[in-house]
Amino acid sequence: MSQFEKLYHKVLTDAHFRKELVEDPHRALKSLDIEPTPEILDAIKQIEIAVEKLGIDLEGRPLGSAQLT
Repeated sequence: MSQFEKLYHKVLTDAHFRKELVEDPHRALKSLDIEPTPEILDAIKQIEIAVEKLGIDLEGRPLGSAQLT
C-alpha cells in the first residue's frame, strides 16, 4: 500500500486520526510512518482550507451542528 493509500484510508475511516491530522499533522503523519515534508504539510493545509470553505466539521456535519453523545 502506498503512503497516499495509507493516509487516504486512515482519513476516511478514523475520526480521531482526522482530528489529530488537523491539530498535529507531524505526529499524525509519523504515526503512519510518513515523513511530514513541507509539500505534504502544505497539501494537508490546502485540504483543511477547502473543508472549512465547504462549512463542514471533521465528522462531515455542517459547522455549528452539535452531536449529543
